[in-house]
Order: sequence, then structure tokens, then C-alpha cells
Amino acid sequence: MEIFKILGTIALNGADEAEDTLEEVGKKADNMAQKLGKAIEKGGESVSNMGKKMMPLTKKMVGVSKNAMDVAVNFENSMAKVQAISGATGEAFKALEEKAIEMGGKTKFSASESAEAMQYMAMAGWKTEDMLSGIEGIMNLAAASGESLATTSDIVTDALSAFGLKAEDSAHFADILAAASSNANTNVAMMGETFKYCAPVAGDMGFSAEDVAEAIGLMANSGIKASQAGTSMRSLMTALTGDIDLMGEKFEGLSIQTKNSDGSMRSLNDILADCRGAFANMSEAEKALNAQNIVGKNAMSGFLALMNAAPEDIQKLNTAISSCDDKSKDMADTMNNTLGGQIVTLKSQLEKLTLQLTAVLMPAFKKITEVIQKFVDWLNSMSEGQRKVVVVIGILVAALAPFLIILGKCISTIGTVIKVCGTLAKGIHLLNTAMMANPIGLIIAAIAALVAAFIYLWNTNEGFRQFWIDLWNGLVELVKGAIDGICNFF
Repeated sequence: MEIFKILGTIALNGADEAEDTLEEVGKKADNMAQKLGKAIEKGGESVSNMGKKMMPLTKKMVGVSKNAMDVAVNFENSMAKVQAISGATGEAFKALEEKAIEMGGKTKFSASESAEAMQYMAMAGWKTEDMLSGIEGIMNLAAASGESLATTSDIVTDALSAFGLKAEDSAHFADILAAASSNANTNVAMMGETFKYCAPVAGDMGFSAEDVAEAIGLMANSGIKASQAGTSMRSLMTALTGDIDLMGEKFEGLSIQTKNSDGSMRSLNDILADCRGAFANMSEAEKALNAQNIVGKNAMSGFLALMNAAPEDIQKLNTAISSCDDKSKDMADTMNNTLGGQIVTLKSQLEKLTLQLTAVLMPAFKKITEVIQKFVDWLNSMSEGQRKVVVVIGILVAALAPFLIILGKCISTIGTVIKVCGTLAKGIHLLNTAMMANPIGLIIAAIAALVAAFIYLWNTNEGFRQFWIDLWNGLVELVKGAIDGICNFF
């Protein structure tokens, strides 16, 4: 508006009378330009500083989001395996998924680990109801023993099948293992290895899991463990298919019955108790000879360990196993009632929270993935000519990047340019007087002045000089990129 007023004054009164007004406007323009330039520079610095301060937070949020999605994806993959093996669908599968998340929130094991345990249950032929009722006992045993949840699940499911037990017996079987392992020189993993060899035979002969676990514990006290104990137990049980005949100086011959009058097998503990009574009246040589005759050379060490077991060890194991209800849960609670156990449980609870939160986002991410997949399928189905067009577009987009960089540099130096222009406004009234006096000379002088100003700013103003350098380099790269893209296309 000030410029229009000046023009009007010049038209009515001439340039001489407008000189004061022109000088005043020049001063105002200079002042305004200086303030505007400083404001823009300050604003740019503020935005830049804000961005720098937010960058660590942004990185952390990106990291958290990635970790959350990783947890959700891993859990979904584990549950997909459960579904594929068990065949559970609809509400049944949803119940399994919710149970895995629930157990992941209240135990030391994560929801993904719970899903892995369900995989072994499904492979053992367990149905949805079996897994829902049986997983808690298995998780308690794993927590009590320190074994992995997947390993414990494998041990329990295999042994239950071998003994002819049902999934609903898993909690009790877990208590048996917990009681035996905590009262003998063994652990759940080694007992599981022993069961691999002898559980099928024991189940076929009708021996109870309690009696077998007691025998395994007594062998372990003498150093006979894992697969060695399994071989010995299998040989012993095979020998028990018929009556046991013993020889000794204190008795001419002794036969121990292994079956009841109805043809069923006597309990393993009763048979072993009768054998111990007979072996107590034998010399060491007679014990070795009779053991070899009963189970063979390879298994006689394990059998002798059972025969020579101290009465107090037998009583201790028998009492612990016969009163083992809730043993695995009590042991698990003890293990978890430490700072380390609480930290592990907290991690599982955080994973549960993560899964609940990501459940809201997963449908959206799946939709996005489906759209991307469809786009990729469309690209794959294009003709050769269509793909060339896409390539050219890609080249143009790539060439646009240097231009955007140049534009950014231009914006960043606007404050400097505005301040320079504001300083030049002081000479407006001089420009007006010279124009009226000698227009041609003025043009020449103006060009010289501009060149001189450019040289001066180039030598004294780093921002001004860098602006033109970046502008030129950017234009060169832009043109070069476009030319290279066109040449490559053709």
C-alpha cells in the first residue's frame, strides 16, 4: 500500500516532493525485512530443535511398535500351528487362544510358550477340552522343575499316553513327577528320559505311575538315571511277566508271585518289597547271581539299586508321592516368589498386555498387507510395456528427490535473503532520482551494482554462497538423473 501512495505522490507532485516519503518507506521496509528474516530463522531453529528433541522418543516408539508386532506375530504363528495340528476352529480355537494368553499373564511363561506347549498336547491327540484343563498342571511342573514348557509338555503327554491315562490326569501326573524329583537325586528331564523306555511296558502291564516313579527315584539315588534307568526298568518289567525264582543258602528255592489270582499284575511296589525281603537273606555273591538271572547283566545294576535301597529312602519317596497333590503348584509358587521369579512373571504379564493391545491393530495391519499383496500381484501380472512405464515413473520420482533438497535449501535461506532485500530497500529513493535523470545509465549502473552486491555477498555471506552452490549442484544432479533415466529406458 505504501508503494501505491508513493506512485500517486510522484504522479501529482513529482519525484522531488515524494523523496522524503520514499526514504521513509525504505526504512520501514528495511526494518520489517530484518524482523521478518530473524523471525523466520528463529522459527526454523525452533522447529529443528523440536525435531531433534523428539527424535529419541520417535525412535523408541518405533522400536516399541516393532517389538509389539513381533510378539503378536510370533504368538499368532504358534497358535496357527496348534490349530493346524488339533483342527480346532471357531469358538474352540478362540478358547485355546484365550487360555494361552491367560496362562501367559499369570505364570512365568509367555503366551507364545503356552502355545508351544499346546502344540505337543495336540500332537498327543488331546482335544480342546483336554488342553484347556491340562495345561495348568504342566505349566506348574515346568515352573517347579526349571525345565522348558515345551519339554515338560512333551514328557507329560507322552507318559500319560503310555500309562493309558487321560488328559484330565495331567495335573496329578505332574504332581507325581514333582514329588519324586524333589525327594530323590534326579530331575524331571531325566525322569522323562527314563519314562521313554519303560512307560509303555509299565502301562501295558498295569503298573501305576506312582510305583514306577518311586522305583525310578530309588535308582537315581544310586546313580542309575535317565536312559540307563529306563533300560533297567524295562528289563525288570519284562522279567516280571512270570513268577520270579530265587536261590540262596538260607532257602533252597523261593518263588515270588507277580500276578493276582485273577491273572492281573500285582503292584510293582508289592513285588519289589517281596524281592527285598528275599535279598536281605542273601550274600553279596548270591544277590549278584540272582539279579543277573532275573534281569540280565546290562540291567542288574539298576535292579540291585532297588534291592539295596535304604528303608528310610523308600519311606521318604513313598510318602512324598502318595501325598503329592498340588505339589507342583506349591513348588512353582516357591520358585516364583523371588525377585527373579517376579521379574520373569512381570515380563509375561507385559506380553499379555501387548497381545491385548495389538489385537486391536492386527485386523488393520492385515488389511494393509492384503492391499499391498494385491498391488504386488497386479505388478506381477503387467505386460512388458506396462512395466517399462512403471520404471520411467520410478526414475522421475527418484530424480525429484534432488529437486526437493534444493527446495528445502531455498526455504532455509529465505530469512537471509529477506534481510538482504530489506537492506537494499534503503536505496530506493536514489534509484528513483537516477532513473528520472538518466534511464540508460541507470540500467548499466544497476547491473553493475547487482554484480557488485552479488560478489560482496558471495565473499562475506556463507549462507548466500552455499545457497547458490547447492542450487547449482542440485540442478546438475536433477538434469543428470533425468537424462540417465531416459537413456537407460531407451
